[in-house]
Amino acid sequence: MDPPLVACARSMAPRVRRVASICTGAFILAAAGLLHQRRVTTHCGFSEALAVAYPSIEVDASLIFARDGNIYSSGGITAGIDLALALVEEDLGQEIALAVARTVVVFPRRPAGNPNSAPM
Repeated sequence: MDPPLVACARSMAPRVRRVASICTGAFILAAAGLLHQRRVTTHCGFSEALAVAYPSIEVDASLIFARDGNIYSSGGITAGIDLALALVEEDLGQEIALAVARTVVVFPRRPAGNPNSAPM
């Protein structure tokens, strides 16, 4: 883990409205102490490692993204797009989020299920 990056996350968190991680970025937030007693997600290939390394965190790899208070996490890189759209919707409303989704040609909300597994 990169100590300056962890320190930056720890120092910035109290000064921002919300904190978000994409994929394994949850490890940085965990190392910074920001995920204690929180429900988060990360890439399914790393969820067990996160849960073992930080037992005070509730890790749910079945989620596309998670929100616990002002902490957000996504299950992978593509799930980060889903999270970004949710943040746009939170800030600017559903109509703007739908317009953004159409512009970047993605589903406004992907169906439930494990976001980290793709059909072979």
